[in-house]
Amino acid sequence: MEPKRVIFLSLMICYVGFGIINPVLAPLIREMGLEERHAGWIVSASALVMLFVAPVWGRQSDRFGRKPVMMIGLLGFAVSLSLFALLAWLGMQGTIPPTLLFVMLLISRMLFGLFVPALTSSGQALMADLTSLSERSAGMAMIGAASGIGFLIGPAMGAALSGIHLVFPIGVAAMLSLLTVLLVYKRIPRLTPKTGIGRSSISLRKPGMRPYLTTALCLMSVMVMLQVTAGFYVQDKFGLDAKDTAMWVGIGLLSIGLAMALVQMAILRKRSFPPRALLRIGLPIFAVGLLLLVSIDHLAGFVLSFVLLGIGGGFAIPGYTAGVSMAAGEERQGAAAGLTAAATGLGALAAPIAGTELYRIQPEVPYWIAILVIVALTAYVWSSHRGLLGTMNHSKT
Repeated sequence: MEPKRVIFLSLMICYVGFGIINPVLAPLIREMGLEERHAGWIVSASALVMLFVAPVWGRQSDRFGRKPVMMIGLLGFAVSLSLFALLAWLGMQGTIPPTLLFVMLLISRMLFGLFVPALTSSGQALMADLTSLSERSAGMAMIGAASGIGFLIGPAMGAALSGIHLVFPIGVAAMLSLLTVLLVYKRIPRLTPKTGIGRSSISLRKPGMRPYLTTALCLMSVMVMLQVTAGFYVQDKFGLDAKDTAMWVGIGLLSIGLAMALVQMAILRKRSFPPRALLRIGLPIFAVGLLLLVSIDHLAGFVLSFVLLGIGGGFAIPGYTAGVSMAAGEERQGAAAGLTAAATGLGALAAPIAGTELYRIQPEVPYWIAILVIVALTAYVWSSHRGLLGTMNHSKT
């Protein structure tokens, strides 16, 4: 298996681990005797750690190489998922008092946030190493497809395997991660980093860096808020039980993953788009999906809204990823990947807490705020802001 395919598979497994918990999170929280706001804090705990460690992992991959950092990330990923599954199982048995359980779940997710950026940043940087500048958008679309297919398989597995036990799919994701470590060890070459220690950092003043990182932060905030609140939203709106909730959220997230994968594999890998064009296409479609979500009155509308969200994200995510990569320059791809991961981590930090707290006030409120954010981003990328122009040229300087 060639290195690009190994990168694809490794990141896909990572996003399977992300996605597999989403259909079961809301019912699992309630089965453990915790509240909606606890789900927000648990998700935000990993995002807080990611925010600080993502740039560090990116620089370390520039310094020591992509392969060892990827392996560390996969191993830590497996350990954190295993610990979360064990704690959740004990919590459902009533073995651990709710307050202590909540604290321990926070710690397990902080471990998750510690190691995930090692995998994502090194994988993104290695893909950049293996692609030319003209191929960069297509290479990042391959990474985007990995996330799309991961979110396709993860929720489907989570929904299907939750019938055995709500924590069983999380344990399966941990085992897949361990198996992937062996594949990385055997198939990823030990490449010599292009940059020295002193040149691995990036100035945020470089043209293109701030606009695309801002886009990453805002879009990820909305997407994480959706993932955390969707289970509560569909359960409360349609009066579903725990298993039916897991099934329908799994179908919705499966639809997102399928739509993202189709866009990125069928369109973006065959045709090269500038980063700004990808955002101009994706963000309006994403906004329409959100509008449909707040107006649904049946489960088919819920699924259709998630399809539109997947199509929009399928264009927009490779857009900001490629934009940051091109703006960084060829010798700083690890640092660029770390900054992208940090921006998405920052976006995932406040969104779960804010989303679940706003949900308690009124279920549609977080979605209307998300619509305003995406509409503002759409207006921004259609503006003449110079940071979104000429990224290809600036990346060479």
